[in-house]
Amino acid sequence: MIERIINKNDLIAVMMLELTDRRQDLKELNKKGLIKIKRVARKLIAFVKRNSGDIFLPSNIKKQLKDFKSSPENCRASFIDKQINPVELAKRYEKVGIKVDRVEINIKDFENWMGRYSSLIDYYKAMGDVFIEKVLEHYLTHKYCMVKRSDVFIDVAASGSPWADILSTQGNKAYKLDLSYPSGINGIKIGTDAGNTGLPDNFADVLALHCAYECFYGDADIRFISEAERISRNGGRIGIIPLYTNNIYYNKTSPYCDQRKVQIDPEAKKIWRDDSYKVPFRRHYSPEKFKTRIYAQIGSMKCKILYFTDLDELMEKYKKQQIYCHFMLYCEKA
Repeated sequence: MIERIINKNDLIAVMMLELTDRRQDLKELNKKGLIKIKRVARKLIAFVKRNSGDIFLPSNIKKQLKDFKSSPENCRASFIDKQINPVELAKRYEKVGIKVDRVEINIKDFENWMGRYSSLIDYYKAMGDVFIEKVLEHYLTHKYCMVKRSDVFIDVAASGSPWADILSTQGNKAYKLDLSYPSGINGIKIGTDAGNTGLPDNFADVLALHCAYECFYGDADIRFISEAERISRNGGRIGIIPLYTNNIYYNKTSPYCDQRKVQIDPEAKKIWRDDSYKVPFRRHYSPEKFKTRIYAQIGSMKCKILYFTDLDELMEKYKKQQIYCHFMLYCEKA
């Protein structure tokens, strides 16, 4: 067996030499021969991936992985996330003076809605076990922000989402805003910082964020609230989902992301991701921290938290799907 006669580094070197030295020979092989070689190459590559471990990682990432592996259980996301009790978290929101509406999701209405937006379904099907969660977030902002065709709608921190494009084809004046887009308004794309958009006052009727707000670095989450109020028209609605809430205030980060570039909030606990997602930053509030950090900045808007009480029923309906949007922040400009 090749595994027994050469080590991992030797195997890689052999593969590279073979591919270089045999390039001309490969051109002369018939189709059947090429298929066989490709099959063998795939097996070799799979072997290297299985056995190479972290040997190709930069030294700082190796150190981070060492720190992660030596971290206590209560500094890992899988442990922290198991402690979530949305019933108690909703009570804690109310205890600090934030209104909470308890809402049951109408599964039949959700399914009918999915039928009307099949393009969105097609896009998110590739998301695997969070497919329903992603679609559900859009359904809930669309429903509870009461999006009408006459509204100017902005999908904030949209990245590659087709949601604004879909709404545009159905008659909405819809935009997608993201820091990664070219600067300025280009068609339906707005390239700008969500906390300092440069858009006119009273520009939009609805702003929606889907699995995005938690990724706002530094004070961007605070700045966005004030900016959202400024660019919203009177009667404008803002929906943020999920509003990630946990027992403690923490920032979650992957040990595979360069921690020199990750800005952890001063008062937040640093929690390591121990799943497959190599995401550098995600913020989770406690109800008390949300009150002081965000709710206190809301100004004259009327705001409340929607608590979706029946996610267990959806997970029973949609087997092997992760559904976690327990809370949504809803604000309305008077």
